[in-house]
Amino acid sequence: MAALYQMPPVLLDSSDEPRRAGFEFEFGNLPIAETSSALCEALGGRLETLSPFEAIIHDSSLGRLKVERDANILKAGRYRKWLGNLGLEFEPGSLGHELETNIDNASRGLVPCEVVTAPIPLTEIQQLDILVDTLNKMGAEGTQQSIIYAFGLHINASIPRLDAPTTLAYIQSFLLLHAWIMELAETDRTRRYLTRYIDPFPPEYVQLALDNSYQPSSHRLVADYMQHNPTRNRALDMLPILSMLDEKTVLENLSPEERELVSARPAFHYRLPDCKVNEPDWSVSSAWNRWVMVETLAADDSLRSELIDTWQEHSEHFSLLPNSRWIAILTSLLGQKLLLP
Repeated sequence: MAALYQMPPVLLDSSDEPRRAGFEFEFGNLPIAETSSALCEALGGRLETLSPFEAIIHDSSLGRLKVERDANILKAGRYRKWLGNLGLEFEPGSLGHELETNIDNASRGLVPCEVVTAPIPLTEIQQLDILVDTLNKMGAEGTQQSIIYAFGLHINASIPRLDAPTTLAYIQSFLLLHAWIMELAETDRTRRYLTRYIDPFPPEYVQLALDNSYQPSSHRLVADYMQHNPTRNRALDMLPILSMLDEKTVLENLSPEERELVSARPAFHYRLPDCKVNEPDWSVSSAWNRWVMVETLAADDSLRSELIDTWQEHSEHFSLLPNSRWIAILTSLLGQKLLLP
């Protein structure tokens, strides 16, 4: 039976264009060449192999796909100049190409493979099931298959309107739902506790943002966020959107290393979901539908205000960590509003 992908309440952006979402899949155990070839066969398009570590599929049924080994030192190919001075070539069939292929095969158990989609119209994201099915048939390994894996599924949905009130609505909605989503999704413990990729928002920022009297300007919103979150390492990384609102403030609060990784774009960088390829019955729809809950709450000013008031009333006794009383109260309130999936 086909997975059900729920749609958010707002399907058009401020220009009346259909909203889109890009997806990033991290997984292990597959070589780049075979993976890109299989995906091209399943989804159509034209395969361009840049190296044994990187390939692009043009004009697939999901648009442009990038398949790569997630290690900059390999993709950059800086070693090629040094090896080239020794007479090695890197064309298919050459010794250099064989060397790179062997490196890719050897690294696939340690360095994740990544498939990155272009932004997809929301009405077409069900085709992601074909992508996942292809990876499953090839034996891709998800984060659940090893304690050393910390593979994520990133969702980059476009924002309906680029302004401070809309941006704050999403931040507040995610803060309210964060613990509930982690509990429902049973987020992988390695990713939660042994890495910094999906660090929670600090309590001081939660207290600041979850207040109905907090109505900042764009500059104030960005400045407050960066004061408490000068990093990409949040379960909901807001830096791409905040860079659109006030790029100067974002960049001047980041380390040089992170500054190079942030690009301004009107899309969220939702990093919380696990990539659980090869887990029976797993589908992107499970993670997507939980994100739609954030979308739904962001679009419901009345309910969000009510939940914030409830949070403020009991905040001294609540915790946003999983298994807290807040999850039980939130579940009850959402159930009463018939919003639970």
